Amino acid sequence: MPVLTFLRDAIDYARGPYFRHIGRHTKTFCTRAARNSKSNFQKRIWLATAISADEAIASIARLEDRRPVGPLARWQVRPKAKPLHYLKAIRVYLSALLILYSTCKAELLEKMGLTEGEFMDQWKSIFQYDAADQSMFDNSLKPAFLKKGMDGLVNCTGELIREALFQPQDGTEKHLGKEEFAALQDLLVDDLAALKRNLERRDKG
Repeated sequence: MPVLTFLRDAIDYARGPYFRHIGRHTKTFCTRAARNSKSNFQKRIWLATAISADEAIASIARLEDRRPVGPLARWQVRPKAKPLHYLKAIRVYLSALLILYSTCKAELLEKMGLTEGEFMDQWKSIFQYDAADQSMFDNSLKPAFLKKGMDGLVNCTGELIREALFQPQDGTEKHLGKEEFAALQDLLVDDLAALKRNLERRDKG
């Protein structure tokens, strides 16, 4: 292992489990957001999106108590879960947000001063999407939303997050329970509401 990699991992370990598993990824996203943004509004949207996913997954995984997650707090992280498993869960949540953001697409693109292609290029760069992330978006989350709307999106998001990071539930039921569904839906709806508040906000100057 290279010395610099060893030192970085040692520092991350000393900062505690939240930073080691989630915070380090959020820091990378925010650094890339600041570097890629061409306006304050762009930067605000990217930072808010990164923080939304950070808080949601950190709270469900019981690494931080940033947001109320109700029965999702009973989910148990797999014993051998690594930072990459947390990152996969974060990207599932980010992809669900991307789908919800599409419901405000015209206004969002106008205020960000981007074409749809430019927006997606920035999204992929900032959140470091790879082929697997794109496939998950195209083949799982997007079809679930198109077929069953918000219900389909919430169920698919929950299933993918659980598969990425958490131990299987008892029994054979794959879909979320009613209370789990409601808790995850609340998280996603709150983040969509935050986006809408940003769209309504007027920047000074």
